[in-house]
Amino acid sequence: MLVAVLASILMFFLIDFSPFVETVGFLAVFTEAMLGVPQFYRNFKNRSTYGMSLQMVIMWTCGDVFKTSYFYLRNTPAQFFICGAMQVTVDLCILAQVWIYRENTEKRKRSERLAL
Repeated sequence: MLVAVLASILMFFLIDFSPFVETVGFLAVFTEAMLGVPQFYRNFKNRSTYGMSLQMVIMWTCGDVFKTSYFYLRNTPAQFFICGAMQVTVDLCILAQVWIYRENTEKRKRSERLAL
């Protein structure tokens, strides 16, 4: 709550200072663009995509492609298209991990079924 209050006060006083507003906007879209990175890192560390929802990543990717296309077609500020392209890249890297780690993931699924 404290961070939200402080950020709101800063925004109130600096709303007319364009570099501040642009920086806040960039940080917002950049943070959203990096949402898939922890999943990518976890998959990389485990050498498996076990426990990850493939359908969710496919839906993420579709949404990010549509959103990035919209940003491009509507000539939004560059940071929107750049961060959208970063999101799509992260999504595609996670989908590539599904393919690369498919054997490890299957082994883990089989071993869990046998343990039950």
